Amino acid sequence: MAAMEITAAELKPLLRELNQAEAVAVVPMTGGTSPTWRLDLADGEQLVFKAYAGAARWRDGKEAFAAAQLEALPIPVTRYLLIDDSGARLPYAFAIANYLPGATLKSLAGHPDTASAFRQVGALLRQLHGVRMPAYGAFGANGIVEPLATNVASVRQRIESAFPQFERQGADPALASRLRRIVDARFDSIVPHSPGAVFAHDDLHPNNVLFVERADRRLELSGLIDFGNARAADAVSDLAKCLFCSAHDMPGCMPAILSGYGPIEHPDPEGALWFYTLLHRVTMWSWLRHVGILASPDAPIDLIDDLREMAEAA
Repeated sequence: MAAMEITAAELKPLLRELNQAEAVAVVPMTGGTSPTWRLDLADGEQLVFKAYAGAARWRDGKEAFAAAQLEALPIPVTRYLLIDDSGARLPYAFAIANYLPGATLKSLAGHPDTASAFRQVGALLRQLHGVRMPAYGAFGANGIVEPLATNVASVRQRIESAFPQFERQGADPALASRLRRIVDARFDSIVPHSPGAVFAHDDLHPNNVLFVERADRRLELSGLIDFGNARAADAVSDLAKCLFCSAHDMPGCMPAILSGYGPIEHPDPEGALWFYTLLHRVTMWSWLRHVGILASPDAPIDLIDDLREMAEAA
C-alpha cells in the first residue's frame, strides 16, 4: 500500500457517482498512516482520497460515525462522501472525504495570534459538548460500543482497567497504590455529577486542529480532524484531556482554552479537572509504554513526575 498510485482515470467513475467534477490533479499527502491524496477537481473543489486496509477499515468506519454526529454543527470537520471496502469499485478499501485546508495549530507555534486560536479551540470544544449522546462508551462504526448508562459506571470501568495496566507496564507499585487511593477517595464527590454523556473528541490538541491565516494575520479555525479516539463521555473529562494534551504541546495555552470554553458544568470544576487529569496521565503513561515510546519504566518523562506531584499534593 505504501508505494501505490491512483490516477484521475481510476477516480473518474467514482467522482461521477458522487456527482463531482473530474479530478485535474491527484496530489499525494503526508502525515497519515494510510496512503492519501488530495483531489483537485475541475470546478475548483477539493476532496481527499484515502486507501486503507485491515484495522484502518474499522477506524475509518468509526470516524465516519463520529463525524456524522456533528452534521448539524457549523464547524469544519471531516465528512465522508463514500467508504467502500467491498472490492466492487476498486480492488482495495478506500474512503473519499472533503478536504480541510490549513496548518495544524502546533505548526503555528510562535504566531502572534495563537491566544485567539486557543480561545477558538475552547469554543469548539464547547460546541462538541453540546451534542448529547444516549449513553457513555467508545464509538464504533455503527454506534456506541458496549454503552453504559451512567458516568459512574463508565469511569469505574476505566479505573478498573487503567490501574492494573499501569502496574503491568512497570509503574512503581507504591505510586500506583497511592494514586488509586486518591481516585477512590474523590470518586463520589466528582464522578456522579456528570449531567449526561456528550460527544467527546478525546484527542483535541494542537495537532488535531487546523487554522488558516486571514489577510489581517488573524488565525481562523479551518478544520477539526482525527476522530480515532472519539467517544460518548463526560464533558469535564474531555475538557481535562484537551487541557492536559494541549499544555504539553504548547505550554501556556490553558487560560485561553478555558476562556473560550466558558463555564464548566460541575459543582467543583477545579477538583473535577484535577481528578480527570490524574486518570488521563495514568492512562497516557501506560499507552506510551505499551507502544514502546517509553523503552523502560525508568525512562525520564514529565508524566511520572507530574503524577508524583499529584500524589504528594493530595
